[in-house]
Amino acid sequence: MQLPAVLIHPDGTRVLVQSPASFSCPLAVTVRRPVQSDDPDAPAEFAEVEEVQLITHPPEAWTLWTPEDWAAMCPTLTVRPVVDPGPPSEPGLRAVRTPVEAWPIDDEAATVTYTLVPLTPEEIAGQLAAARVAKVRDIDAARDRRLGLGALHGGKRFSTSDASRTDLGGMATTAGLVLSGALPAWPESYAQGWIAIDNTRLPLPTPADGIALAAAVALAYSATVQHARDLKDAALAAADPAAVDELAGWPD
Repeated sequence: MQLPAVLIHPDGTRVLVQSPASFSCPLAVTVRRPVQSDDPDAPAEFAEVEEVQLITHPPEAWTLWTPEDWAAMCPTLTVRPVVDPGPPSEPGLRAVRTPVEAWPIDDEAATVTYTLVPLTPEEIAGQLAAARVAKVRDIDAARDRRLGLGALHGGKRFSTSDASRTDLGGMATTAGLVLSGALPAWPESYAQGWIAIDNTRLPLPTPADGIALAAAVALAYSATVQHARDLKDAALAAADPAAVDELAGWPD
C-alpha cells in the first residue's frame, strides 16, 4: 500500500498514516467457548461462537499486504492512498492544509485539500525581504555575466578581472611616466600589444594607446558595477522586486 494513506474506520473516523506503523482493526472470528452446565459432573462441552475481536497488525502489513489481504484481514476498514496536488498560490495569501476529515475520498484515493488565508504582517514582510534578496542575487549574476564578456576596445574584448585591471593600471602609470619625461621610452613589451580575451594582441605603439585601453576597460567595468548598484537600490526599495528587470539597461 502506498504511503501516506488514510485509514477510515466504520464509525467514519479517519487516521492519516505517514509511515509504516502498527494498526488495529475489528475482525469477526469463530472461537470455542465452554458451555455452562448446572451438573458439575457432566463432561465439558464447548460451542463455537462468532466474536468481534480487535486485532493489531504489524507495520510490515503496509508493504506486504495485497488488496485481497486488506479485504480479508480488515474488512471493516477502508484504506486509501493520499494524493497531494500541491498547495495553490495567490499573492497575499497562504495555503493551509485542511484536516484529513475534510479531504474528499473516492474509490481510488484520498485527495489533500487546502484553504487560502491572508498573510500576517510578519509573513508579508518576510516574503518581501526574501524577494528582494533573490532579486539582488539575480542582479549580481547578470553583472558577473556582463563583466565576463569583457570590455570592448579596438574591435576586441579585454578582461575586466581584478588582476587584469591591476595590470592595466600599471601600464597606464608607465605611459604617464613616459609622457611626462620621467621614463625615456615606451617599453617594447607594451608596444607589442595587449592580449585580448580571444588570445590575440591589440598593438599599442604609443603611450597614448596604452592609456586609451586602460581607460576603456576601467570605464566599462565601473559603468557595469554602477548599473548593478542602481538596479539593486531599485530592488531594495521596490514594493514588488520582481518588477525590476535585471536584464535591462546594461552598458555595452
